[in-house]
Amino acid sequence: MNRIKWMLRGMLALVIALTVVVPTSVWAASGDVTSIEITGANPQKMNVGEITSYQVMATVEGSDHKQDVTEGVTWSTSNATVATITKGKVKAIAAGEATIVAQVDTVKTQVVVQVQDKIKSIKASPTAYTFVKGNEGTLPKVSITRANGKQEDVTSDIVWTVSSNLAVIENGKIKGVTPGKVVLQGKYGSTIVKVPITVMDTITKVEVKPATIQLNIKKSTALKVMGTYSSGKTVNLSKSVIWTSSNPGLAEVKNGMVKGLNEGQATLTGSYQGQTVTAVVTVVPTLQKLIMGQKSLVLSPQSSSTLGVMAQYDTGKTTMVTGSAVWSSSKPNVATVTNGRIVAVAKGKTSITAKWGNKKVTIPVTVK
Repeated sequence: MNRIKWMLRGMLALVIALTVVVPTSVWAASGDVTSIEITGANPQKMNVGEITSYQVMATVEGSDHKQDVTEGVTWSTSNATVATITKGKVKAIAAGEATIVAQVDTVKTQVVVQVQDKIKSIKASPTAYTFVKGNEGTLPKVSITRANGKQEDVTSDIVWTVSSNLAVIENGKIKGVTPGKVVLQGKYGSTIVKVPITVMDTITKVEVKPATIQLNIKKSTALKVMGTYSSGKTVNLSKSVIWTSSNPGLAEVKNGMVKGLNEGQATLTGSYQGQTVTAVVTVVPTLQKLIMGQKSLVLSPQSSSTLGVMAQYDTGKTTMVTGSAVWSSSKPNVATVTNGRIVAVAKGKTSITAKWGNKKVTIPVTVK
């Protein structure tokens, strides 16, 4: 009996001894915690409604490496109306500032959390890109508007990514790599802005039709421009070509439409991807009517008379077109006409007509 009691006492002593040497925490096995730090903080900026998680790393006496002690931290906040902390998760409640304190044993550290009003909208400029493959551009500028109406430039705080390898981000610039469509995405905290990008193939040839144009004043016509890619595929570039006019006061081009402004001639030069095309436009006034030298004519047989015909334009300008008009007689057996010279043949009545452009004029002729 005494032997059993001695055995039980020995086992109890062993249990007590084991209990004493087992560490009370994961970091106590190596020694005391000498310092702790909250990673990714100093200070923290958050928007109302956002939640973020903190990690606490400790320097432990006798250890060469910092240890994650997040699970054993005691947390507190200086202002729960601004930010709360639960198990390492901080939630932004209202605009303001709060100090978050982390404590392990007797060691403390803290971080100041600055909470700002919610972001109402985010805007990138430019809102879209079009690149020729191999070309690049500067990343967009980004601004936000908060719920209180305040605007902020957050360009330097944006984290950019692309939706595919059709484009890449290099040295603060966005570059088109392969023809297609890709989305450039910017992230500011949990707020995202998206910018569509079109990467185009290289154009090897550009053609314009018509290359020679005649227009009336204040009238317009479309310039059709076709491009040929390096792959052989064609594309309509009519509204993409940038045009300049040798005489902007005479003819101008907007959105692929050329408009005549004043009488004269101008050369239009279009450019796209380094390719150029030219078109010559002649602007003429609009012909309103033809005016004959006389309203009627009476001749005797075998006599003659010469008539002149004048073109009148919408600008008020007039010009003689007698020699270039097309003349005719309704009854050549009564009177004939050549270049405005009328010869009476026999008694009767006829009509003499002069045509020029899209107009004509007629007078009655009587031979008696």
